[in-house]
Amino acid sequence: MYDIVLVYHSDIDECASSPCWLGGTCLDHVNGYSCVCPKDAAGKICETASFAGECYQFSPIAVSYRDAARACRATEGHLVDVNDEQQQRLLADNIAASSGVSNWLATRTAPLPLLTSDGSPFSGHIQWSAGEPLSPFDLCVLLDSSDNYQAKIALCTEQYNYVCQSALKPCQSDVCQNGGNCTSCFNETTTFCDCPDGFEGNFCETNIDECASNPCQHGGTCQDDVNSYSCSCPTGFIGDNCESEMDWCSVVQCPFGWICQVSTSSFQCVDPAPITREFPYQCRSASCPDGMYCTEETIASFSCRVE
Repeated sequence: MYDIVLVYHSDIDECASSPCWLGGTCLDHVNGYSCVCPKDAAGKICETASFAGECYQFSPIAVSYRDAARACRATEGHLVDVNDEQQQRLLADNIAASSGVSNWLATRTAPLPLLTSDGSPFSGHIQWSAGEPLSPFDLCVLLDSSDNYQAKIALCTEQYNYVCQSALKPCQSDVCQNGGNCTSCFNETTTFCDCPDGFEGNFCETNIDECASNPCQHGGTCQDDVNSYSCSCPTGFIGDNCESEMDWCSVVQCPFGWICQVSTSSFQCVDPAPITREFPYQCRSASCPDGMYCTEETIASFSCRVE
């Protein structure tokens, strides 16, 4: 006799913590997730963005100023330089949409001079411990999350997140499809594709479905094309989007002297003087436009209706 043990595994929502930055959309997978980044953003969690010819990479970890500067140089970038209030606001908005914490800037004070006992600058040559000399009074600048990302001075040995900066350059290896313009930064570890009209995706690989919004009205059939579409309208409707009812009486001709009476999907030709007719009207192939069939209504009238 064996006991049967049933083990139930619940699917954990990997997107519950909102891991995607800068407006990225999180897609939950089994034991993982992926981020779909908006235009001008890239990276595993959409941590890199491009603005005005520059790339900005927002770090997810807090380190000292020296370690932050070293990490940026490792990707052929540098700690971000902020030179005006507009750029500061841009960074502040994107930090708020990413880590939401204080971030190092490149600005810092020069190392304080080492002085001898008589107050003169130290000029000797001695061996230092790794990472020295670094005065505990060296000061570095950060954007303070607790004060609306205003600039603030802090000890360079404190730990904060950081932003790396790198110039956008033409790609050495063009990965963009369908004529997209390829640019890269951080030693080509991040690539952006500026897609031509009609294409989208990280590599401009997807043809935009112009029919996705169902632009054709009244049951019209939409045909997708590159950056355009066309509508095949049902009988009785015309226009780029099949938006207008057909005025049949303006495009067809009833027998001489007869009167045209129209509705949405049909029209009638009526003899105003039926008493003079000796034989009933007989439908012919030319009685109605293509796509409509003729029905003899009375001795002196017939209708054309949609097949």
